[in-house]
Amino acid sequence: MAQRFLAAAAAALVGLAASLAFGVGAASATPGVSAKTITIGLITSETGPAASEYAHIVPAAEARIALQNAHGGVYGRKIRLIVKDDATNPATNQSATAALISEGVFGIIDESPVAFGGYRLAVQAGVPITGGAYDGEEWYQKQNTNMFSITGMESPKDPQYTTFGKLVKADGGTRCGSVGYSISPSSTAAARGFILSCQRNHLKDAYLNNTLPFGTINTTSLALEMKSAKVNALYLPLDANTNFAILTSLKQAGVNLKVALSATGYGQALLNDPAALPDAQGTWFEAIGTPIEAKTPATKAFQAALAKYAHFTGVPGFGWYEGWGGADLMIYGLKLAGKNPTQAGFIKAMHKVTNYDVGGLESASPSNYTLKNWGKAPKQQCLWVVQLKGASFVNPTKVCGTLLRNSNELPNE
Repeated sequence: MAQRFLAAAAAALVGLAASLAFGVGAASATPGVSAKTITIGLITSETGPAASEYAHIVPAAEARIALQNAHGGVYGRKIRLIVKDDATNPATNQSATAALISEGVFGIIDESPVAFGGYRLAVQAGVPITGGAYDGEEWYQKQNTNMFSITGMESPKDPQYTTFGKLVKADGGTRCGSVGYSISPSSTAAARGFILSCQRNHLKDAYLNNTLPFGTINTTSLALEMKSAKVNALYLPLDANTNFAILTSLKQAGVNLKVALSATGYGQALLNDPAALPDAQGTWFEAIGTPIEAKTPATKAFQAALAKYAHFTGVPGFGWYEGWGGADLMIYGLKLAGKNPTQAGFIKAMHKVTNYDVGGLESASPSNYTLKNWGKAPKQQCLWVVQLKGASFVNPTKVCGTLLRNSNELPNE
């Protein structure tokens, strides 16, 4: 009798332990996961040269998480967010990554221009990372299978497309120029890539400068160099402050561009800036996602959520789209990971996804995360652009281009 009682008690304890470890909604040994919460981290540049450009990353991510938590979280677990500031410094990004891992987060949203500083620690620890992939090629390298870019898993060698060259040619541009930040691999590659796109569209490669300090606004000499080179078509893959400074300096130098393309600057901040607004007239701006001027169901839902949870009712720019997208992709993966999520399960599930589009906000080119597709350049790439006219963004346009043959062979600086 005593033996049967002890055996039954032991079996009950084993069953209880199993239910606690594996039962729906129960506590888990997985980092960041408890019975009621899932803790994730966010790294961004709240201070340093990129601070103004990245100011809305945190409230945007918080708004997306608040929306999810208002609908019950993920399988009943509410999402908790820990934010770290990397001060636009690669070394600080590394220490922030280490701190979040030591604090036991499930995953990290790395929305920073210096994400290349700390990603290796997360790779080694098997911690999922989501983000915008605008800092460097590490997001697309096949060995970093824990890293998921909002824009999908493209080639780490920055292949280029006919897109911008076609747009320049259509607007009458003939002599192309571009500039990049020396510290940013993605910025320098984008600048070189624009020049290549122009060359392949039979336009003149008039000017390329990839030596700019990050965040600089001292651009008078730069404008004079471009004037001397007779640049009339310009692409600026830089932060908005630098882009606006360059456009102003060009106007002051008497340069009248046929076409100007800015990778950043779309958003309410420009519309509220009386100093930048006049010199940015006619400029085309890349929209990180589908611009609200397109008035799609996804953009309307996005605006409604920002109004409710972040009390923002203007035109959302770079930070709003990126913060929202990085959080949305993390939530998307958590849903796929199931009721008892693990970091390995998150990563495995994400590698089966072929058409992620941030709930419709990235509809120009849905993302594919399969290992078969990893690191490969799609044959066609699409993106959204809008144009500044007066105090409004107009002409929301989806532009597409085809892959340039041998485009990894970018011209030397």
